[in-house]
Amino acid sequence: MKNRTLVCRAYFLFALLFLSGCGNYSSETKAAREEFYSGKYTDAAKALEKGAKEEGIDQLLFVLDRATALHQASDFDQSIEQFALAEKLMEQKDYTSISAEVATLVSNDKILPYKGEAFEKILVSQYQALNYLFLGKKEDALVECRRVNHKTQLFISQGYKTFTLSPMAIYLSAMMYEDNQDWNDAFVDYQQTFKLLPDLKNLREDLYRLAWRNKIFDGPTGTDHWAEEFELSKEEQKKIRDTAKDPEIVVLVENGRSPEKKPHPNWQALPRFYARENPVKSAEVLVNQTSTGESSVLYNVESTAIATLDEKISWIIAKKVAGVVVKEGVGYGIGRATKSPILGDIARLGMYIADQADLRSWLTLPKDFQVFRFRGKAGETYKVALKLKGLQGQDEGFAKDSSGKTLEKVVLFGSKNGERQFLHFRI
Repeated sequence: MKNRTLVCRAYFLFALLFLSGCGNYSSETKAAREEFYSGKYTDAAKALEKGAKEEGIDQLLFVLDRATALHQASDFDQSIEQFALAEKLMEQKDYTSISAEVATLVSNDKILPYKGEAFEKILVSQYQALNYLFLGKKEDALVECRRVNHKTQLFISQGYKTFTLSPMAIYLSAMMYEDNQDWNDAFVDYQQTFKLLPDLKNLREDLYRLAWRNKIFDGPTGTDHWAEEFELSKEEQKKIRDTAKDPEIVVLVENGRSPEKKPHPNWQALPRFYARENPVKSAEVLVNQTSTGESSVLYNVESTAIATLDEKISWIIAKKVAGVVVKEGVGYGIGRATKSPILGDIARLGMYIADQADLRSWLTLPKDFQVFRFRGKAGETYKVALKLKGLQGQDEGFAKDSSGKTLEKVVLFGSKNGERQFLHFRI
């Protein structure tokens, strides 16, 4: 009876080790991601649909990538549904049984359902805000922007010291408050964005305009201060005031590819984010074939991903060290119980071979989000295209659609002033 129990346990152990090495989400979904990167977003979403519907350890990854593809395909309603499912799965998978956690000590974390990195959980709400924004549901978008920073503050309280509030969520909130003529809250959020991202180009106009809207002319937040801070000429100040009611185009650019996880060079069982090749630095925005300026980074996914995983690595190392103790104990126990040190050594070797880094992540994220704003005139039509700029400022050509044609989006303003329209591009 004792030997039978031992044999059953041994079979279970080796089955666990075998399964822990099977399956690779990245390779399984390579074709879908290639469709995504070539601009065939609807096709990519279709290819990911089956995996997004089936329960499994990688379901969350299928859902996240499918939601992103639907977002890029401008199927915002479906994208909202998928991101809502992703959030639900993240909450469910945050709770792991003790037995499952113990099992990872003799194998690896790849046997557990993927839970999502902290920054990925924050970006779900950021994408929801964008989806609602592009549907014109600005109140819902504002709620999601608040949730972005609520989640961020929660993670900061849990020890993520590299996290800061999202300048992207705050900046979008400022625009929505401004659309509601809530000048004070808009001004507060523009100032908060300036503290987080002082080099954001449009802030020079935003801060001066909202100080003027709030009738604050002197002091540390008045128009005089911002005119001096940004070296605004009298002509520039007058232009900001005169165009404050003009309709506006906000171009949001999702640029490049987020980093991917690979084994750490110093310990192959640890994951580390590595930047992927991203040849485009920014986008020159052409409106009716005339250059109007260049986009600037609003949120850097790449640097956030790398920093947060590097910060988390001490916890992962502690778990790996605990795993070493357990593996040695199990190997010794098998060798002693079977009176075969060789069998114990084989079991120990199998456990170490199975101890691989969990390299799963949300792969369709961009490297960064960028923004550019342009004032137009009521009743006018505008055609917007992007000319891509390389890392050294070189011309990389126009952004193209899936058929290879220049990607151009059209905005038609109504007769009323104060209208704001959002355009999004993935490059």
